[in-house]
Parts: sequence; structure tokens; C-alpha cells
Amino acid sequence: MDDTDERDGKSGGSAASSVVKAGYGRPPVHSRFQPGTSGNPSGRAKGSKNLKTLFRKILSEQVSLREGAVVRKVSKAEAILRGLIVGAMKGDSRSVATLFRLAEQAGEFEEAHTDITRIERVIVRWKADDEIEGELA
Repeated sequence: MDDTDERDGKSGGSAASSVVKAGYGRPPVHSRFQPGTSGNPSGRAKGSKNLKTLFRKILSEQVSLREGAVVRKVSKAEAILRGLIVGAMKGDSRSVATLFRLAEQAGEFEEAHTDITRIERVIVRWKADDEIEGELA
């Protein structure tokens, strides 16, 4: 057997056929992932949620809110916003600043865009002074 047979992975002997070549993209057999075993056993657990999902879930939970003698169930997001508005109405400058920042992000200060439904072409011709006097007479 010559050198070219070893590099190509071709061999005629039975002892050499049981040897698996290792190299780029082919790790040694003893260090390969075993069937049924994860490549990242300490990775993300199934069912775990990211921060955005948890944030939305928590803010959508219902809480009891008392308005005078009436108790209502509202989302946590609504309760926080109502508290922010009450604080702003009492004169708390931080609440006012936060409220305006939220309103701006929500697009409350943008002007309503009117859609153009019709385009007209108007042609104006300037009349000479003698034409105007002729029409008045």
C-alpha cells in the first residue's frame, strides 16, 4: 500500500479498513456526539422564555384596582399607566416627563395625515390691463 492510498482512504487490507480518518469536519470517533445525546446539555431548557415574552406576559396579568367604591380587574400595564397619569396630574415632574415620553413613542403628538384623493391642474392666465377694463365696461 502506498501513500496515495492512505490519503484517499482507500485500502486493500482489512486492518486498515477499520480505521476511520479524522481531519477537518471529521472529528475522531471517540469524541463525536453519541446518538441521542445533545451537543449542548446545559443549554436553554425547553419552555424557557426570553425577556420580551416574559415582559408581555407579566404586564398582561390582571390585578384588582379600586376606583372609589368600585373594584375593577385591569391589566398591570393599565394600572401602571393610570398611576402615572394620576401622579402627573398631582404635579410630579418625573411622572409628567415619563408620560410625555410614552405618549410621543406611541405617536400621540403626530398630526393626522390626510390622504390625497384628487389632484387637479389649474391653469391661470394673466390678463392684460386693457382686457380687464374691457370686461368691466
